[in-house]
This record gives sequence, structure tokens and C-alpha cells, in this order.
Amino acid sequence: MKLKLSTFSFAFLIWLLSPFTHADHHEFVGGIDVDAPFNLQVQMCALAEGVDQKQYDAFLNDYFSWSKKHDVEVTFIRQQSLFTHANAKNPNPYDFIEFLATDHRSAGQGWDKWLTTKDGQKLGETWGKLAQCDVKMAHAKMIWTNVEAMNTDRERVVTWNWCTRKDGVSWDQLNAKHDTVAATAGDNPSNIGWLAFFPHLGGANAPGEFAHIVVYPDVAALMESSARHAQGGWRLLDDYYTSYANCHGESASLETIMYQPGD
Repeated sequence: MKLKLSTFSFAFLIWLLSPFTHADHHEFVGGIDVDAPFNLQVQMCALAEGVDQKQYDAFLNDYFSWSKKHDVEVTFIRQQSLFTHANAKNPNPYDFIEFLATDHRSAGQGWDKWLTTKDGQKLGETWGKLAQCDVKMAHAKMIWTNVEAMNTDRERVVTWNWCTRKDGVSWDQLNAKHDTVAATAGDNPSNIGWLAFFPHLGGANAPGEFAHIVVYPDVAALMESSARHAQGGWRLLDDYYTSYANCHGESASLETIMYQPGD
């Protein structure tokens, strides 16, 4: 299955879902502050001809060992298409997307070591032979999350929805709306995380100003939220789409946590 960033969509089903635990001064694995923006490196990859996933993953194991050696470990995430906007006239050119999550300073330090150490340069040469990866950077900010579940659930489903503010809507107004929605939190959630995503390096061709992502433990939980949408939750989304932002609509991917600092 293949993915394309411009066909990603971050799910904005927060008011359709049973909301979840609010971020409250906790940390994700790797020391990422739940209450502060963090960096997401995005790698949109197509395997080279004759290279299979097993060969590529063997390279990743070498990278993980290198990152531990140089004290630049990150949380490394892979996503592969589940339900996409692609069709015969709009195919996805990527085999998978990878995300490297860490704070901004650590991301910069990691790249400096990748570019200047001999073993980092050697790994970079190997990477270039195994896959064509378009690398971009984005800011991410958690809005709601179940910290324990996000730290421990390593096989999950994410939905995406790219959005652009409507004319006249400021970022402060948009953030206030998100806070209002977040304040309706209840019990028995079907999802475990909601974050906002903002491209900042290499994102000129992104399909929107920002995106929403919702994380689910499995497809059953995703479909549970879809049922709530069909049973009347769509009215809350309609208010957002009518007054605040134009959004592309949801797509979904399977997500695997390939590595966390300390593994």
C-alpha cells in the first residue's frame, strides 16, 4: 500500500468521540513534553527497485543502534495506508511514511551528527540506495491524550484531516474553538490521542495550513467513533466546517511504533 502526504487527512472527530484524558504535565517516552510543541520529522518513502521491506528494516536496526550510540534516540513511527483518498487517477507514490518524534533541539543535534560522523554518513549512503525518501519537518502539539496508552500502544490506527482556516478566522479563534471542544471531555474514550500538525520545512505542497490527527488503539475503536458520527455527532463537525475551517475529510493509516528511546 502506498501513501501520499497531499492525500493524508487528519481526523477531526473529537466531538463525535468520547473524549479522552487531557494532557496534564506528563511526558511521552523520550522526554517529550505533552504540553509543549514538539518536532515531527516526516519521511515519505518509496523502496528502490529490488529492495524489500525486510532489507529496509535491517537498515533501520542499524540506525537505531547508531542513534543510541550517539545519544540522539527518537520515537520512530511508521504508517501505511488503510483507507485513503487515492484512486486509479490519483495513485499514491509512497510505500510508507515514517515520523521521527522528538524535541526540536534534539532533532537538530541528531541531524548534525548524521551529517558529520563517519558512521552517520555511511548510514546515509546506505539509506539512499534502499529508498527514495522525501524528508520534511513539522511542528506537532497534543490537544488531548491518554499519555499511558500513547506510550505503551505500539500497534494502532490514525486518522488524518488536512484543513485551512476560513477567511477572517484567526489562529487565536481556532485555538479557542479547539479548547472549547476539549473542555467537553468525558469518559470511556474510543481514541487515545488528538494532536495538531503544522508543516514548517519542506511543506510548500502540503494540502492545507494544518492538520488534525486522532489516534485509535484499533480499527474497532475507529469504527465506534464513526458510528457516533452517523448517530448525530456529525452536527458538531458541521459547525466546525461551516464556521472555522475547510477540511479535506478523513483518511486512515495503520501505525507502528518501530522504536522508542530506551528500547
